[in-house]
Amino acid sequence: MSMEAHLCRVILLEDFGIYTARIGYLLILNGRLTLHDLSRFTKYSLKSVRECLVVLVQHGIVTFTDGTDDKSEATFYEVDTHRIMMRLRMGRIMRVMEEHYGKAGSAICQLLFLYGRVKLSQVKTWAATNDTKQKDEAAYTRAFTKMAIEQFITAVLPQHSRSMYDRFLDAEEKEYEKYTIVSSAQEKKAIRESAQASVDAQFKTSERIGLKRKAEDLLESEAKRLASEGYHEEHKRSDELDYDVDPDMFFMVSDLATTRINRTAGIVMKTFFRSGKDKMRYVKEESSPAASVTHIANMLEPDIFTRGDILLPADPYNPTKKPSVNQVVQGYVDLLKSDKAGFIKTEDKLGSHQYAVNLAKLRHTMKRELLDGLVNDKFGLACCRIVRILCDKGKLDESQVQKYAMLPLKDVRHKLSTLLTAGIVEIQEVPRTTDRAPGRSFHLWYVSPDNCFNELLADIYKAIFNLQQRKTEELQRRARLIDKLSREDVIANMALLNEIDKAELSKMEKVIERIEVSKTRLDEMTMILRDF
Repeated sequence: MSMEAHLCRVILLEDFGIYTARIGYLLILNGRLTLHDLSRFTKYSLKSVRECLVVLVQHGIVTFTDGTDDKSEATFYEVDTHRIMMRLRMGRIMRVMEEHYGKAGSAICQLLFLYGRVKLSQVKTWAATNDTKQKDEAAYTRAFTKMAIEQFITAVLPQHSRSMYDRFLDAEEKEYEKYTIVSSAQEKKAIRESAQASVDAQFKTSERIGLKRKAEDLLESEAKRLASEGYHEEHKRSDELDYDVDPDMFFMVSDLATTRINRTAGIVMKTFFRSGKDKMRYVKEESSPAASVTHIANMLEPDIFTRGDILLPADPYNPTKKPSVNQVVQGYVDLLKSDKAGFIKTEDKLGSHQYAVNLAKLRHTMKRELLDGLVNDKFGLACCRIVRILCDKGKLDESQVQKYAMLPLKDVRHKLSTLLTAGIVEIQEVPRTTDRAPGRSFHLWYVSPDNCFNELLADIYKAIFNLQQRKTEELQRRARLIDKLSREDVIANMALLNEIDKAELSKMEKVIERIEVSKTRLDEMTMILRDF
């Protein structure tokens, strides 16, 4: 937590400045605090603290207690570290927005990152005054509406600024009111479970806030719906609701299918996610909503079936006959189902021939591949082999590890000691006798996946923190050049820079680009270990 807190402080410092970063860092370290507590700890005035909190609340980073009718009760503020860490992938999100919705979608996403929450009317006003190239408010309206329909951005209501813990306490209090007396632990457990279920139910509604949809045919082709004139007109927008970026929609496991099978298999995986996105709440669920092959085929583009990148058995009665659309999709589903990663599994709860994405097995597979790669890069192939053996076989002693790894016992002991120091493997002492003497005990080595992933996540946080410090140092070294670049005359005419400044600017851009690329790669590992 300490390294995560330091990294969050650095992110806040870069995006919001020193005052807001100190407020956020105090909330991370000390937990829930009031306005006067923050003013006392930071020595800032109440006005400055309040302005910093308004900025953080606007960006969804800080939540607060709603309080009761008694105005004498203090308001407590709480920070969400997950929202802070999500700011590391702003570039990735903007790139996805531009791929899906064009320049208008990328500009809307940039506005959301700059101002936290914006309304559609504010986007229109910004487009009319700042977009000198397009000058098309309708393009921004279409992009904004499509982003809201596909839940890349979500509507924000005032109650969303309340912390989840306060909502749980309110629901728990209402459940306690139903009982005259609570005497057993089972009743308390039932009350907590019922309160948690009521809180979760508020976020499981299928109705999208701010949009009113008409009934439409679910089996209609996705391409036809996208090409239709009324795709955006059949959704009535609310111009007065604030919208925010929904980060969970950007975690895709289709890249793994593309790597292991082919590009079309990745598109089929994306279609499975798109077909069930309305019913999925988190990516940490066990599986996605089930869908049939016919439903997936109707959502795919027609040109996918003509690529010919899958070989299907020919019809024995008519060898020249091309396979049907359902046969092509069924072939990809069979490939995804038979792969060792376990992309697809059969779901027979809603009937036969229903398939769903096996998120639980995919989660395990992706984390294992990441662990093997990191151990191989840092400790070598022999250590990676030992870790794989312990993951597959369970708890083993030194002689068993030496037998399976086919390495000298001296090397096995040295490598196990190295992995133990790094927190990858652990040791379990099993006494043979009642006196528990170390000399008369078995010492079994094993890998604890949760502890191992936590250690890897801490190392990744440390690496990102070091990269962020290096970026700050590089910018401070060139403070004079940055000041010169911010001048209005230099912005209007870059020819005012001399050759030395141009060379230094080119070098700075290359260094910053390499640092940002490294941070992006580390953030991909964080997505797998923490968010998936």
